[in-house]
Amino acid sequence: MQAQKITQEQLFLAVKDASKKGSSVRYGFILGAGASVASNIPSGFKLSSKWYKEIKETIGEESLKEWADTIEGFDAENIAASYTKIFKKRFEVDYHLGYQELQQYMDSATPSIGYSFLAQILDKTANKFVITTNFDTMTEDALFGLGNAKPLVLGHEVLSKFINAVSPTRPTIIKIHRDFLFDPYNTDENIQELDKQWQESLKPVLTENAMIILGYGGNDESLMNYLKQIDNRKPIYWCYREEKELSTTIKDLLGEKDFIIQITSFDKFMLLLNDKLEFDSFIDKEDIEKSAIVQNSRENAKNYIEQLEKLAKEQLNSNEQTAIKKFLPSWWDYQLAVNNEENIKKKNTLYKEGMKAHPKSHELTGNYALFLKDTIKEYDKAEKYYKQALSLDPDDANNNGNYANFLYRIKKEYNKAEEYYKKTLRLDPDDVDYNGNYAMFLKNTTKEYDKAEEYYKKTLEIDQNHASYNGNYANFLHHIKKEYDKAEEYYKRALEIDQNHANNNGNYAQLLLIQGQKEQAQKYITKAFENHKEENDLLVELWFYRLAHYPEYFDEAQRELDRLLEAGHHSIAWIFDENIERAEKDGSNDIELLKRYTKRITEE
Repeated sequence: MQAQKITQEQLFLAVKDASKKGSSVRYGFILGAGASVASNIPSGFKLSSKWYKEIKETIGEESLKEWADTIEGFDAENIAASYTKIFKKRFEVDYHLGYQELQQYMDSATPSIGYSFLAQILDKTANKFVITTNFDTMTEDALFGLGNAKPLVLGHEVLSKFINAVSPTRPTIIKIHRDFLFDPYNTDENIQELDKQWQESLKPVLTENAMIILGYGGNDESLMNYLKQIDNRKPIYWCYREEKELSTTIKDLLGEKDFIIQITSFDKFMLLLNDKLEFDSFIDKEDIEKSAIVQNSRENAKNYIEQLEKLAKEQLNSNEQTAIKKFLPSWWDYQLAVNNEENIKKKNTLYKEGMKAHPKSHELTGNYALFLKDTIKEYDKAEKYYKQALSLDPDDANNNGNYANFLYRIKKEYNKAEEYYKKTLRLDPDDVDYNGNYAMFLKNTTKEYDKAEEYYKKTLEIDQNHASYNGNYANFLHHIKKEYDKAEEYYKRALEIDQNHANNNGNYAQLLLIQGQKEQAQKYITKAFENHKEENDLLVELWFYRLAHYPEYFDEAQRELDRLLEAGHHSIAWIFDENIERAEKDGSNDIELLKRYTKRITEE
């Protein structure tokens, strides 16, 4: 044995040193079936023993002995070494039945705690590679459970070209005998030599990463022979439990630059390595509900509920409504009835009946507050129900966010509104609407433009394909930063996402108008008129553009503006100065009239 023997603590320290900033040393992992035993996937020895016994029961002891004598080097004491031959004999009638049995084991398996520790290392360090002879999904399942990094799973040799050995950005799981869903390699013919595509793609992985081997007995000729061929590979750290596991094949592979480490189990090894790396625990021992893995599951469930609620607000036929009720809480029966009712008085009655039937539903109470604000315009009553909803659940992000909007837009209580915006973002920091609403508040109210831009940018980090928030950021760049080229870029992006978005068409038209592109702007104004959904503040803006820049609409624009303003439609935060400057530059004689209208449009 040329390899040096070290303790696992020495290896842990080396991995910790390599995790420091600026280190060029990286580690990968080679996993065998032994790593998955604690996940309730039988080891190669256990499966070989089971199948060997079943062969004996079906063909008889004498025929079994005759068959075993044909296997070179067969050792009944080391039956795992003949795993592939036993598999072939056991399932010689149809080897797909063997894969079916393996799949049953893997379908019912759950990653042991060791895989969760491994997932943290793959996620949080530069050590990104797992090479495995296993067919199971334990490593990727553990990564998905943590909910952070999305792994690259290469379960077939044709995918080998996607390995990025030099600068991997995500955990990469390489299954050299294929995934169990892809006709896995499980016979001698399959594993005598490593597939040529793997040989080519794995070489840079092995020359860039020292490999820690866990749960692997070295019984696979294809991998062992390949490892021998790589002259300039990084060191191998071969972990074993008992000395007898270090076969002649393993000893022949390991050289002076390699190491052997005695461990007790895969799970315990990964536990101690994680402890050495000082990662935050993904399990909260004081309150399991606060554990990262529980929070991720809750977040997924919450997202699904939100998507179902959003779907339920759309126009649904009777079959769709029946289907969706199975997934939504019972208070949604009333919300669905409200959504289907056109008569406002009947909507009001349905909400009241729903709250009587579900007095503890903060969701339905909050929805009623929103209805009172947006539809009936009974603001004092709306505030009463916002407060009632928040008393039922102070930490409901949706109701906190809606109440913040109410305080900002209706009550003009800006300090109080900001408190609720901040609380909403503490409760749900990655919601696109909450970030977008706070950005608008900062821009229009506190004038903290740098801070506002941070939140505009965050909305687009969360959802870069959101038409409204691309348009809102374009508007910010246009009016506040005066970065017209960049604003135009975001307006165009917003309109690529949704060419019929009325506000974005209108806002882009304004940018074109102040640049003197009246003919092109007219197209977007027309588009905005075609797609506005109701009489609202947008119409005020559009008619003002026509009044200021298109003489042919002068009389009609005044009539429409007067009508809309008398009906209570305004655009308080809008900035028309550039429109007036352009109108004056274009020779308009009605500048004072335009100024009077801007005052009326933007006044409280």
